[in-house]
Amino acid sequence: MWIEFSEFNFKLLIPLIFPVFKRVQDFTKKLYIKDSKDDKTLFKTFRYFFSYTLSFIFLIIVHVRTRKKETKIIETKEEGSDKLENKRTMSLSESLTMTNTITEIKIANKRKMRLKSYLFLGGLCLLGLFCYFFRKFFEQSSFRITKQSMGIFFDIAGYIILSYLILKQKLYLHSYVTMGIIAFVLLCLFIISIFYVEDKIDLAKSLGYYFFYSLFFVLYDVLKKKYMIMFFNTPYFMMLVIGISCTTFVLIYDLFAFIVDRENEEIAKGFRSCITGVGEAFGFILDIITQFIWNLGIWLIIYYLTPCHYFISEYISEYIYYLKNARDSKEESFYKTENIVIFSVGCFINFCCCLVFNEVVILNFCGLDYNTKKRIQQRQRTESRLTVSAQILLETDANDNEDMNSQQSNHSN
Repeated sequence: MWIEFSEFNFKLLIPLIFPVFKRVQDFTKKLYIKDSKDDKTLFKTFRYFFSYTLSFIFLIIVHVRTRKKETKIIETKEEGSDKLENKRTMSLSESLTMTNTITEIKIANKRKMRLKSYLFLGGLCLLGLFCYFFRKFFEQSSFRITKQSMGIFFDIAGYIILSYLILKQKLYLHSYVTMGIIAFVLLCLFIISIFYVEDKIDLAKSLGYYFFYSLFFVLYDVLKKKYMIMFFNTPYFMMLVIGISCTTFVLIYDLFAFIVDRENEEIAKGFRSCITGVGEAFGFILDIITQFIWNLGIWLIIYYLTPCHYFISEYISEYIYYLKNARDSKEESFYKTENIVIFSVGCFINFCCCLVFNEVVILNFCGLDYNTKKRIQQRQRTESRLTVSAQILLETDANDNEDMNSQQSNHSN
């Protein structure tokens, strides 16, 4: 077969499932936000980071399960220590001295790691806030035309380059081929988009905006993975810390904005304008829950897979956004039938390339499958079987030689 899927893993379903909740959120948001003018960027940012705090539910579950495992391990160790009590040969004073020294070293190392962990999380909080404030001050509606071309290009390029530099992710032949196809398709879509941008200055601004916006957001996601590798903390812990920190900062910022100029407040004004009854309050809670599930999906992709798996979900989301804009937009010239067909074909090709890049789909021709994880594991299993067979043959030959030598010695006697 020329095409095959990698070994089935439920974790690979996460990038395909969680974008659904992003679309669900578009509907839950309408339950309490009737006018888009009331949905200011700071109010969006508050809801985004506030949804992180729901991770405390999963954190409690993980904590309870961990405590149960630790209790079993302690009980097992106590049983073993009772059996080995009479076999101790070290004096009590030497044992206590060594134990105290080891304990002090462990405590010092834990403090250093904890300090590094908090500093790293603090940097992630600042970077996450910076991303949203960058969007607040620089985003313009005229940039939307280039979002499905150069916006996605900068996202994908950022994930690949930063994963390679920071996470040392390896790139092979199938990676370079799919990267080339994705870049070519997005360049073609960008050329089509250029003709529908009236102001060329806006075109240059949009390129600069998406370059820096993608750079900051991609760096935020890649550093999440780096933190997980370094400190072995769960995504639920990280989400809770970042959620509480960023929500508090945003509220303080909005309070100062209110003190300086009452018209500048956005969060309090958003609550007053949007949540006017029980129905709107229910819609707000439902929106926070769906947004949490969507955010949790991103964190789980990064935790269980790699940041590069995220642009599988990104492509699904962006294509749905494109169709939504085509339905709602008044720019009929850009969203005409021919362009919709071209963009749909381009999105499908690049989506398939994203699957190949992340080895969800394997191409069995031109050596594109040679360095995939599945083929590497198959070669390792084959080599291990050959090694075992060779050892068995050597042992058999050695035994045969011993038998022959013993027989010769018997004859000589």
